[in-house]
Amino acid sequence: MQRTSEILERLVAHEMDETITLGEIVARLRARAFGILLILFAAPMLIPTPPGFSTVAGLLIASVAVQFVLLRRTLRLPHRLRRRTIQTAFMRRVVAWTVPKLRRIERWSRPRAVSFTRLRARRPLGVLILVLAAIMALPIPIVGNTPPAIAIVLMGFGMIERDGAFVGAGVTVGLIAIGLIAGLALGLGAAFEAFVPASWLAALPF
Repeated sequence: MQRTSEILERLVAHEMDETITLGEIVARLRARAFGILLILFAAPMLIPTPPGFSTVAGLLIASVAVQFVLLRRTLRLPHRLRRRTIQTAFMRRVVAWTVPKLRRIERWSRPRAVSFTRLRARRPLGVLILVLAAIMALPIPIVGNTPPAIAIVLMGFGMIERDGAFVGAGVTVGLIAIGLIAGLALGLGAAFEAFVPASWLAALPF
């Protein structure tokens, strides 16, 4: 079985065009498109990216997650998304940064707890990934995009390698990230109520 790092390297190894469409990527990856696209869209959140990229990445991850929820066996993207292009040079940078990290963790990965990687497990995973994608798409301070991105990469990697332990690790990180965001929201709400006079709130037109 091909390892995740090998699949990523082959994806861009012989690409000569300046851009590549998402439809072409999905066609090349076939059944492994789900996990690889999660990694490709989430991994850039761990390195500096252009402004607005997190929103685009979050939407693309959400489109994959929806198909997890629908229990699709093959990835189908809307026509507009299939035609969306990605710079090949950017893809190569993402792959070059991601592959060495994957190779380190591949030494610890093997098929295990495979029930967590099968089709019936995808619906709850899809719901969790949808929530994490929404967090990634928002400009949330302090916590940022890193914890959700790590969670999504781990889940995508676990799905490809049929390693339920990595899927479980991704779920754990994802739930912690959601807890941190919820705690931050509650803290900001309490601070707002503490520092904004009640008379100001009463004067608001809604």
